[in-house]
Amino acid sequence: MLQDDPPDGFLRIDFDRDRPETTFNSHIGTLYAKRGAKGTRDEFVLGFRVHQHMCNPAGGLHGGMMMTVADLVGTMGGGTLVGLRKFLPTVSMTFDFVAPARVGDWVEGRAEVVRQTRSLLFTNIYLTVGDEKFLRASQIAKIPSGEGLSFGKARLDRSAAGAAAPSR
Repeated sequence: MLQDDPPDGFLRIDFDRDRPETTFNSHIGTLYAKRGAKGTRDEFVLGFRVHQHMCNPAGGLHGGMMMTVADLVGTMGGGTLVGLRKFLPTVSMTFDFVAPARVGDWVEGRAEVVRQTRSLLFTNIYLTVGDEKFLRASQIAKIPSGEGLSFGKARLDRSAAGAAAPSR
């Protein structure tokens, strides 16, 4: 069985902490995040290992998986970059599928903030394998007024077991 074996610094994201049932994010596979120095391209990086159940019949990473991950990178990563710790619902997204990722590839996603207004966050998102970009997305997310929902119950699992959890 293929192990996730995330690079150093990546911690498993626990989307379902204290929930009685799992949410969609936990069904797609184990996702990891790494927090780098503020103001760098690695301030927030989401990563995952491509497994067979994430692929289409042609053997490439399924477009639906790419879009799901890009959506999470835009809202979680974009929110992190501008200092928001609340749930940001997606208003609109566009996607450009440049190349496929394959089973065994380690995928990383990064957001780039284009603009922030009082109520909207505009980001560009890139998914990469190594230095190769294979998906580009553009996202508009709503910034809720007031306190809004905190970012759900998701948190980074800092236990030793969480850093190397096998994929589902």
